[in-house]
Amino acid sequence: MNVVALIMAGGAGERFGAGIPKQVAPLRGKPVLAWSAGMFARTARVSSILLVGPAADEEKLRAALPTEVVVKTRAYVAGGATRQESVFNGLEAVPRGTTHVLIHDAARPCLSEELRDRVLDALATHDAVIPTVPATDTLVHVRNGRVESVVDRTSITRVQTPQGFRLDLIVKAHREAKARGFESSDDGSLVLALGQPVITVEGERTNIKVTYRDDLAIAEAILKRGG
Repeated sequence: MNVVALIMAGGAGERFGAGIPKQVAPLRGKPVLAWSAGMFARTARVSSILLVGPAADEEKLRAALPTEVVVKTRAYVAGGATRQESVFNGLEAVPRGTTHVLIHDAARPCLSEELRDRVLDALATHDAVIPTVPATDTLVHVRNGRVESVVDRTSITRVQTPQGFRLDLIVKAHREAKARGFESSDDGSLVLALGQPVITVEGERTNIKVTYRDDLAIAEAILKRGG
C-alpha cells in the first residue's frame, strides 16, 4: 500500500473559544496539531501527509508543525465550506501513485501508535476501516426538550479517526454524495451510502477530540500518562 494521511485542520471552533484555532492551542509544550500529525510522520507505513485547513489559517497552521511533520508534509490544501468538501479537496490533491488514505482529525492529539497501526493492518485486507468505541452513556431521542424514547445502546458505538480507505473507493463515495446532495460529517457513512461494507476496529477511549477548552486538560493528562 502507498498510504497518504489527510490531517483535517478545519472547523471554526466556536465551542472552543480563546480566539485561536484549537489546532494550534498549546498542549504539553506543543500545539495540538503537532501531536496529531506527528503520529503519522513517525511511521514508514505512511508515505506523506496533506494538511487540509482554511486558506486564511495556512500560515499559523504551518507554523504549528514540528520539523518531523514538515519534512513529510507534501502540501497544504485549502478546505471547503464543510468538512465533507474539505476532505474531497484533500482527496483531489493526493499524489499520483497513492493507493490508500488515512483521514484524521487534527483535534485528536492523543492517537496512539497501536490504534494507528490497527487501522493500517485492517486496511491491508479491507477497503474501508473505522475505529469505534462502545457508547457508555444512556442515549435518548429528544424533541422540543422532551425525551421521546431511550435508544438501545448495545449496538451503538462512537466513531473515531483515523479512518482508512482504498483511495478509489472513498473518491467515488465523495463524488456520489456530492452528486446526490448527501451531506455527512463522517467519511465512512459515504461509503455505506454506496452499499459498500465498512469494517470496524477497536478504538480507544483516550483518543478524544478536543472540542471545548476543558478537553485540553483531559488530553494533557492522557499524554502525560502515556509519556
